[in-house]
Amino acid sequence: MATTRPLARRILDRVVGILDSLVPARSYAAIHSSPDLDDSIVALLASRPAGLDVVVLAEDPATAAARMAALGLEGVRLVPRRSPRGTWAYLRSQVLVSTHGMFGCRPRGGTKEVVGLWHGEFGKLIGTFAGEAPRHFDWVPVSSPLSRSLRSAEFALDPQRVHVVGSPRQRLLSADARRRALVREEQPRRIVVWAPTYRTSVSGMIRSDGDPGALEHTLPLDDPDLLDLLERHGATLWYRAHPTASQTTGRLVAPLVRTATNADLEGLGITFYELLAEADCFITDYSSLWVDFVLCDRPLVAFCPDLDRYRHDRGLALEPHEEWFPGPVTTSRAGVLAELEGALEHPSSGAERRASSRALLHTSTSDPVAATWQHVRASLAGRG
Repeated sequence: MATTRPLARRILDRVVGILDSLVPARSYAAIHSSPDLDDSIVALLASRPAGLDVVVLAEDPATAAARMAALGLEGVRLVPRRSPRGTWAYLRSQVLVSTHGMFGCRPRGGTKEVVGLWHGEFGKLIGTFAGEAPRHFDWVPVSSPLSRSLRSAEFALDPQRVHVVGSPRQRLLSADARRRALVREEQPRRIVVWAPTYRTSVSGMIRSDGDPGALEHTLPLDDPDLLDLLERHGATLWYRAHPTASQTTGRLVAPLVRTATNADLEGLGITFYELLAEADCFITDYSSLWVDFVLCDRPLVAFCPDLDRYRHDRGLALEPHEEWFPGPVTTSRAGVLAELEGALEHPSSGAERRASSRALLHTSTSDPVAATWQHVRASLAGRG
């Protein structure tokens, strides 16, 4: 179910686009993500080059400031994105680094440009495949030639703008283990992460796909058999609702089930990808997160109780999903419990399939954070 932006929003975007062609740029990079400070942005800020002028445009400045402090991201300017200061910071920036783009995501004026750090590769259909208008990015990092082909089609981009260097968020899957060890120190149990995509979004682009009640009705978080399985294996399930979905969950039974919101993880000084890097098993569905997690070479399970309906409503980028997903795909309560048990008991099972998936979906040998900053610095230095 595609959506359109309100008329007032489209007019504002057009006005800002005109101003962008008139206001001269200064040699700094503006950084923006939705939601604020997603893992790619965190990875970039944690390794930003010395002397590079960066300003973060925050949708929720107070929450963003707290997140930066919790993650040790110091010395970065923070400006409210929805304010005159935020608009001015955007207009004056030589380079915008953004997950979704801003103000209609059109080409910018003069020599200004947009680096597009979309938050995932593959998964559900997006962009032009979902009836949305094309997005303009000048430079986009991806993980494989296959992803390059799809990304250029999703946003109607010149393939020469899409570069196989990996995605910055992937750095956090192999980041400093001392930060991730905080999870084990606080709770030395095995870790299962469950992160489904949304069925109904309540923020950002409002839409509904699949069966909104499928997950909760099929396997609630306090399911007795699920709790028994976790107890027997000394495991904790960390549940991560999609950022645009309702954050309300069912009953949580400590220490067997916990939520993995940004606020929960910031208390440990880590991001979601740093938690994911510690997972003994990852459960998801149509989310693109599995494409990144395959880099960890640990078991994955796809729990898709509304698979047929989701295919009909939204569609998937890699079909058949059962063949592309590097692990078992199940639609039932009994099936997901059995597959989770098998993953915890036999973690090496499926390693060959995961290796094949990595070889196809991750071909870059570059450091994606360094490659992204190298491009930004070159753009700033080349400003006319």
